[in-house]
Amino acid sequence: MYDRILLPTDGSDGAADALTHAIEEANAHDAELHVLSVADERVFLAANADEKAEVSDELNAEANDAVEALATRAAEADVDVTTAVREGVPYRQILQYAEDEGIGLLVLGTHGRTGRERRINLGSTTERVVKAANRPVLVVNIE
Repeated sequence: MYDRILLPTDGSDGAADALTHAIEEANAHDAELHVLSVADERVFLAANADEKAEVSDELNAEANDAVEALATRAAEADVDVTTAVREGVPYRQILQYAEDEGIGLLVLGTHGRTGRERRINLGSTTERVVKAANRPVLVVNIE
């Protein structure tokens, strides 16, 4: 049913917890798992001019670390993994990646890094993806 499954990550525990479900779905459907992290350009754009390069490098390094950590765990579970890092607004890049790569299922945790998002049911990125996605989305409740 699903050939490609996308698990976006921001390096949070929520994304790591959602990985278990993504692996289960990948195994159940003999699907390839794509792990994507987006370096949020809004953080870069908000930085002082003399800090932009450093902030960009840091965001991309964090994104790469987040992707590699989950990709390693998925590979250990014998799941074929493709990794990617993009820059932009996270929910937009997630949706664009899904379109570009022919993703059949998106798997996201309810919460990412932002503590204030824990006061509501879904994190803002997850909520935006759910509302705008034109394909199935599995939302994993992270408490």
